[in-house]
Amino acid sequence: ACIAGRDGLGQLPGGRVRMELMKLVAATHAVPTLIAMADAGLLLRVLGGVGYLASFENMAKMEAALGTPPDPVRRLGALAVWVAEDAERLWQKLRLFNSEHERLASMAEGWRRISPALGEARARALLYRLGPQPFADHALLGWARSAERVADAAWRELATLPQRWAAPVFPLKAADFIKRGMAAGPSLGEALRAAEAAWIEAGFPGDAAALNGIVEAGKAAAAAAASQNR
Repeated sequence: ACIAGRDGLGQLPGGRVRMELMKLVAATHAVPTLIAMADAGLLLRVLGGVGYLASFENMAKMEAALGTPPDPVRRLGALAVWVAEDAERLWQKLRLFNSEHERLASMAEGWRRISPALGEARARALLYRLGPQPFADHALLGWARSAERVADAAWRELATLPQRWAAPVFPLKAADFIKRGMAAGPSLGEALRAAEAAWIEAGFPGDAAALNGIVEAGKAAAAAAASQNR
């Protein structure tokens, strides 16, 4: 019946198609259903582009292996987003929520840049900057599109980093710099940015001695930037 009525897909509002697709990609038998849709020419019409069935199937396997509930947006990214233009097309065609579009756009930019080769320190820095959900999106999609299998220990360790480590809050404030003689203004913002970068590079220290050194490094970086701008 679905195949016979496929020409009517164009008459459905995008929001309705989105609602049904989000339920489908998270369903128990999503993989064989999507394969059947692709064979019948339905998937191309629904997505308005190519469907990446192999990475979708791998994503489902990764989620199951990690005990992670099916995430419809992440699965849609595995199925239909390879580059940023794919996220834009789906946003318009399916009338995605802005939050869904933002996740897909982030996945399109990030899945190629993440791998176990980052190492623990750089992975923690990336998790701090992205936040837990985007980090997991990138890691799981990168894994699903890698040559490694679901049993790969290095990818598993990377993908589960948000469960194993909670990123701390940057402990320095503008007041910490003002107490040390800095005036409010653009240089203060530059000092805070430089100090945060130094804090991340140092492995997120919390002891007073390390933080004092990071404040001084931030002040020096702000002073150097100010002199270059003169």
